[in-house]
Amino acid sequence: MPQKCLFDELRRWARPVVLCVVMFAYVVVMSLGVNLLSRNITSAEGGRDAEGPGEGRAAVARTLRNIMHDLNNETTQPDDPHLIQIIRENFLEPASTQPYFLVLQMDPSDGQAKIVDQFFKHKRNGVFVECGGYDGEFLSNTVFLERFRGWTGLLIEPEPANFKQLRSKNRKAIISNSCLSVKSHPSEFILKQETYVSEIFDPININWSKLLRNFQNIDYQQVQCFPLYSFLLATNLTSVDYFSLDVEGQELNVLKTVPWSRVDIKVVSVEYRHVVEGKDAVTAYLAEQGYQSYVDVPDSFGHPSDTVFVRKDLLPTTNTE
Repeated sequence: MPQKCLFDELRRWARPVVLCVVMFAYVVVMSLGVNLLSRNITSAEGGRDAEGPGEGRAAVARTLRNIMHDLNNETTQPDDPHLIQIIRENFLEPASTQPYFLVLQMDPSDGQAKIVDQFFKHKRNGVFVECGGYDGEFLSNTVFLERFRGWTGLLIEPEPANFKQLRSKNRKAIISNSCLSVKSHPSEFILKQETYVSEIFDPININWSKLLRNFQNIDYQQVQCFPLYSFLLATNLTSVDYFSLDVEGQELNVLKTVPWSRVDIKVVSVEYRHVVEGKDAVTAYLAEQGYQSYVDVPDSFGHPSDTVFVRKDLLPTTNTE
């Protein structure tokens, strides 16, 4: 009897210890699995080619990954000529010359396109940059300007499935399956994709135990990111009429990478509702860069969401005398 009691007592104390070990092992295995999964997804196309006549493409993909591994650090300047060439040759696709393949009519945005159109007095042939581009149509802040005002520019979308849809829309703008870096140099991030909401995380500081909750309904993969300034140089779009920024919480960090004195960006719309520091922090930072809050834009449900900012020198001056 004493031996049985002792055994029961040991089993009672051992159970939580075993559970902790199992949970720790789960987190480690899942984190490794996410990393391997993302690498497999990134190289899947190249891997398929390696099995057949396209082995050269797989080799090119591996070489590019090695090059980016060397460039993804703080010593790489955003205007590094080698970096700009790499972006041009490997991360940009030209504007489509095919007919549009769109479903929605007129303006699918929550009102940003109308505000920008009115501010520029229905300007023709303007230039935009939109990130994230999602599928190139649903809630797009730029497709109206492109279709009905002849604008063009750059669409950035990191999530591969979304980018595939974006490509199929035949937008008349340069497109890129990558993301905006929250650092002033190229970097690789973990992309969290849930339904149509994407979010990026720095793999160095990532909290896997928190991130992997509800893993069954969420996709993770590694994505290559570049500073906005690098994109502007690579596309020769150093003068931009409208910059639409919606990256699910990293907006302020992206804005802080921009060398504002070296670019010409007239109007910026920012989705602020997921920014940890809040709307006031975004407004204060852009005010320091010479921008003024122009109008707030609620989402489709009437919830506070975006603010459109205009560079102060473009606003009419008020005579107080």
